[in-house]
Amino acid sequence: MQPYDKSIEINISKKALIFILGLLSMLMPLSIDMYLPSMPTITENFHVSDATVQLTISCYLLGFSFGQLIFGPLTDSYGRRYVLIFGLIIFILASISCGIAANIHQLITARFFHGIAAAATAIVVNALMKDIYRDRDEFSKMMSFVMLISNVAPLLAPIIGGFVLYWFNWQANFFALGLIALLCLVFVFTAIPETLSQSKRDKFSLTRILSNFITLFRHRQVLSYMMIGAFSGAGLFSFLSLGPFVYMNLHGVESIHFGYYFALNITVMIIMNTINSRFVRRVGSIKMMQFGLLIQFIMAIALTVVTITNLGFIYLVICVAGYIGCISTIGGNSMAVVLDFYSHIAGTASSLAGTLRFAVAGAIGVILSTLVAAHPQTTVNHNMSEWLMVGSMVICNFIAVSLFLRIKSFRRNEQ
Repeated sequence: MQPYDKSIEINISKKALIFILGLLSMLMPLSIDMYLPSMPTITENFHVSDATVQLTISCYLLGFSFGQLIFGPLTDSYGRRYVLIFGLIIFILASISCGIAANIHQLITARFFHGIAAAATAIVVNALMKDIYRDRDEFSKMMSFVMLISNVAPLLAPIIGGFVLYWFNWQANFFALGLIALLCLVFVFTAIPETLSQSKRDKFSLTRILSNFITLFRHRQVLSYMMIGAFSGAGLFSFLSLGPFVYMNLHGVESIHFGYYFALNITVMIIMNTINSRFVRRVGSIKMMQFGLLIQFIMAIALTVVTITNLGFIYLVICVAGYIGCISTIGGNSMAVVLDFYSHIAGTASSLAGTLRFAVAGAIGVILSTLVAAHPQTTVNHNMSEWLMVGSMVICNFIAVSLFLRIKSFRRNEQ
């Protein structure tokens, strides 16, 4: 099998393609990370609790999860390009709606549609890359390069968001997101071709879509790989839900400095992605996923020890960074394996994997918000937030590791 499909005509260089796809992949993390430093300010602005503001993340994730169920089958039936254009237009409108929200309820509603629109970019990037790079390990390698570009977003977003809040207001973050999406729309119109030929498209049929989803659910290994990515990624969103309050309210980090601590997480992620891109062709996607899970497991144990012994804030920051840094390595390689099984319905497979990932993350976010809301806003509450954040991250990793060990038992039984 050729590592890439030469029948697809792309009139830009490989580097330009990776840059554009990386920029598209930035929209999802930017939508979350840019306004993280503003969350305490939004709490004060709308006179609501921390838990209520946390719902702006949870509802975004639920919208993102729901949107993938919609856009995944559509991109397999109608092609990648038109679905991407439609999603970007909705994303721009949702960004403006977030910026002009008059109360927290309008903001939460707008964030739900923000998530739905962002799902189109995530689905199309995965499916488009699989159209071009058919070999599993080559796909994983190229996706690592895309992730290196997209990881600039969460690296810089909280820092930029902190300065935007300092110079302007929290609403300006959402208007900036709309402008970035507009730039992406221009790139798609001028440089991204359709990569799914008419002969390879599934005729749109609700019966067939349901049948494809059932087929994916019934494949034990594929479903397990999807859930590994889901629970590993949910550990990140445990941090996103409570981390700003733990760092700023409990440990006294200023909003303008929060981004620097957050950048450490993404720096480790970039290092892990670089390692993955260099070794995945040599050892394979499954071995690299196992490597990521092992490091994340060690960090989960370290987080538990740091929290129980109260070693100090800097140790918490280092362990969180080590844990979060492994997520792209685990998620990217698990997706590569899934799409290798079902490359003929890459959009649907990608949508189900994404739906499961963000449904799990959104559900955990709602649970954490509910637990925090049940207690008054005191120092005791913020201490509990740290315990909830760390406990959730540890549990998510343990479930992911258990699923991986279960897959290994499947494979031994089949041999």
